[in-house]
Amino acid sequence: MNLKAILLVFIGGGLGSSLRYLIALLMRPYSSQFPFGTLIANTIGCFLIGLLVSYLNRIGVLKESLSLFLVVGFCGGLTTFSSFSLDLLNLIKGAPSFLPLLYFVGNIALGILFLLFGLWINR
Repeated sequence: MNLKAILLVFIGGGLGSSLRYLIALLMRPYSSQFPFGTLIANTIGCFLIGLLVSYLNRIGVLKESLSLFLVVGFCGGLTTFSSFSLDLLNLIKGAPSFLPLLYFVGNIALGILFLLFGLWINR
């Protein structure tokens, strides 16, 4: 067991989760019927993970400490499938029928689009 690696992921994850919480707070006034905070956090996280993976791979440090801190920790803490799933379930229970579909497609499509955008920037 590599204690340094665990610590890097722990610290990066805490920072990423804190940013996700901050985004949720900032978006709260706009999120009464639609969970914009999670959508934005997931989109930013997908962009960053694409950008970071391609950049770190290009400079040859993908499997080093920086990758553990930024990719696994920070981006893992920032993006959150569990919050996405809960938000989607809450929308299914109480929102007009198009909102859950919009939220689902928006997270998946924007996530993939911004991941590709992050990869493309480093070409």
